[in-house]
Amino acid sequence: MADGIRSIQRAFLVLRAMNEKPVWSLQELQVCTGLPKSTLHRILSALRDERYVRCDEGMYGYYQLTSNVLALSKGVTERSHLVDVAAPILIATTKRIRWPISMGVIDGHEMRVSFCTMPYSPYAIRPSSFGRRYGLFDSALGKAYFTYCGSVERRILYDHLRAHEDPSVGLPSCQQMKGVIQETRKTGFGVRYGRTSAESSAFAIPVFSRGELLATMCYSTFSGSLDETAIKEFLPVLKDAAQTVGALWDQAQGNSEHQVPKLREH
Repeated sequence: MADGIRSIQRAFLVLRAMNEKPVWSLQELQVCTGLPKSTLHRILSALRDERYVRCDEGMYGYYQLTSNVLALSKGVTERSHLVDVAAPILIATTKRIRWPISMGVIDGHEMRVSFCTMPYSPYAIRPSSFGRRYGLFDSALGKAYFTYCGSVERRILYDHLRAHEDPSVGLPSCQQMKGVIQETRKTGFGVRYGRTSAESSAFAIPVFSRGELLATMCYSTFSGSLDETAIKEFLPVLKDAAQTVGALWDQAQGNSEHQVPKLREH
């Protein structure tokens, strides 16, 4: 088993190295990776069989990646990159304040938790909230998102909600929606109070980067523990985390655009 894992690690080492430039000789790969030529031969042969590496006749012993490598990134989205940026910040914050923090992204007409720090908190009411979905008007994450997204997106979300309306629940009235927006803008955060001891209470704020709403981030606590004192203490902490994530995302996007130009949609 250990040998198999080592082989996988070495294969990824070779792929990472080859990603640095278009064409490689065996000697260059040996210098770059530190692997023996016999090992490189085996790895490159396997990668050729899987069509991730090309060494065609006439290439005279030079190797290059094929476009099949691009298929390995299809499961990686912009939201995946956002989690990569945000996770260390959220984990460090939870380790400092001890309470769990979650980050949610819009998914259809609901919010989906893309990352949470419950595994790092001694006070989490469940092992994790990763992947859980929350409504736009009955959750802190949803209220913050609906309030701070643009008017065009808000209309799209409203139409989406109407198309997926649950007859047993009903769609909030325009007055109720306006009430959520007004209250959230007034306080600066969306809030949900737990109704039973088995539920948590939470407040959430937006995560922006250059004016673009990326996600919402919430602090959660025991059902009856969210009061003005708790909000006063932890709201600045959450804002600091959100601002840091936004700044790091802006920096990451800038580096990405510098390295790989991309077309913008108009």
